Amino acid sequence: MTPVFADEVSTQAQNSEQAAVQTTQTKTQTKSLVQEKEKDLKTNPLKSFFSKFSRKNKKVTKQTEIPVVNEVPIINGSIVYNMDDCIKIGLKNSPTVKNLKQTLSSQKNEINIAKSNYFPVIFAGTGYNYGVTRYSERSITTPNKYGVDVGLSAMIWDFGRTVAKINMSKFNYEAAGYDLKDGILNTVFDIKLAYTEVLSARANTDVLLQNVKINELNVERTKAMYEVGLKSKIDLVNAEVSLTEAEISLLNAQNTYQSALIALNSAMYYINPPQYSITPTDTFNFQRDDTIKNEINVAYEKKSYNDNEEIPVGIKEGSIFTAGIEKKNFITSYKFDPFALSLQEAIDKAFADRYDLKSIKLLEKASEESLKAVKRNNYPQLNVSAKYSLGVNASNVANQDNGNVSNGVTLYGGLDLPNTNPMLLKNQIEIAKSNVEVAKNNVVNMENNIYFEIQDLYVNMKQLEQKIPLMRRRVQQSLENFELADGRYAVGLGDYIELQQALTNYNNAQLSFIESVFLYNKARFELERAMATEYNY
Repeated sequence: MTPVFADEVSTQAQNSEQAAVQTTQTKTQTKSLVQEKEKDLKTNPLKSFFSKFSRKNKKVTKQTEIPVVNEVPIINGSIVYNMDDCIKIGLKNSPTVKNLKQTLSSQKNEINIAKSNYFPVIFAGTGYNYGVTRYSERSITTPNKYGVDVGLSAMIWDFGRTVAKINMSKFNYEAAGYDLKDGILNTVFDIKLAYTEVLSARANTDVLLQNVKINELNVERTKAMYEVGLKSKIDLVNAEVSLTEAEISLLNAQNTYQSALIALNSAMYYINPPQYSITPTDTFNFQRDDTIKNEINVAYEKKSYNDNEEIPVGIKEGSIFTAGIEKKNFITSYKFDPFALSLQEAIDKAFADRYDLKSIKLLEKASEESLKAVKRNNYPQLNVSAKYSLGVNASNVANQDNGNVSNGVTLYGGLDLPNTNPMLLKNQIEIAKSNVEVAKNNVVNMENNIYFEIQDLYVNMKQLEQKIPLMRRRVQQSLENFELADGRYAVGLGDYIELQQALTNYNNAQLSFIESVFLYNKARFELERAMATEYNY
């Protein structure tokens, strides 16, 4: 199921209740006001437009259904997830993490396999023996004999070959543990990035939703002004075109938002998820006071609009499109704590904590132990064994004669020399030495890559960190410019192109600010991953 925001449930319920009450009140008030208004509006047609948006009437403008940014509790069964919840779900479901856990378990078994060389070997066997020995003058036939052998053998010491194999397995096991932690770190990064993309898409959708509302009001206002001759037909057509474009942009943003939700579910490997909403994070904490009472109010503070009266240029703050929810701009509420570590501290932390670096260093040690084991392949082994044997002549068994039954115990202890192929051994040693050098070069290469990676990520993150206050200022400046352009247009001093350009600049400034915050979060996540910042799961 596609995640939705629980705010919608609450808002829709409030809308339904308020609409029912408002309808009843409006029917009662309309009858008493219509006759009084008709005569006044005939003498002042422009007032018919402004009266729609007066603060006394508090008309609610058309609402476009879209999720909002507020953090919400559980409502009507809708689950609220924060980032930690999503990370825990992802780590539980991730097949990559599961595979790495299985690899770790396999490496642990490899240690036990290496240790098994020191464990006794149990052997047993049974067989039938028949032999004929031919000489020049005669043949001697060995009696048919049944035999059973049972015994134990053990390797006491092989001059360090088994020890090297055990150490190699231990290093591989520790390396697999760090590989698991690195896999968890990458999974956490993917979920955090996808989670923030949802927040970014949601914020973009809110901006474009408000843009649709503004353009709806502008169409109504321009139409009213056109009807009384204050605006031309082309202004009305342009306003309608702008509204259509705003609706298309909102639709695209909604599609992007849905795609971001799908990407989040994919990052969590969450099949058939329940209905849920997500909360803001510390570094992406756009908050808005968006309730049913926060309406966009475009009422002018004027007493009357007679034909002989000059329409004043000045307007009350927040009285046009920027009143209500627009005036409570959620972008100005964004706060974050700058990254605390210096560049050198970040580099030092990466060298100390990177799981992949620790893993590759352990693999270097494992290759060194492998070289030791190869060199010791031609060393002797100190072995001991004990065997119990039982034998019976077959002819005696056939005759039911128990006289020729033999049994005995054999004990052995000795230094056994292996079969040695000098050419094979020499080349095995050369290969093992090359593997050690490759492992050492891999460590040096990774340390160099980490050093430059941290520098690049840190500089990029700090640049975006410094850019955010400037982008916020740009939003505030474009909002002020839009207010002025809107006021000029409303009283006939500005043209539509000026108004629409100001609105476009304002929307673009908001969207650019949101993008900057998202990119900052992404850069910070990448830096934290590069430093192997642990997540407690």
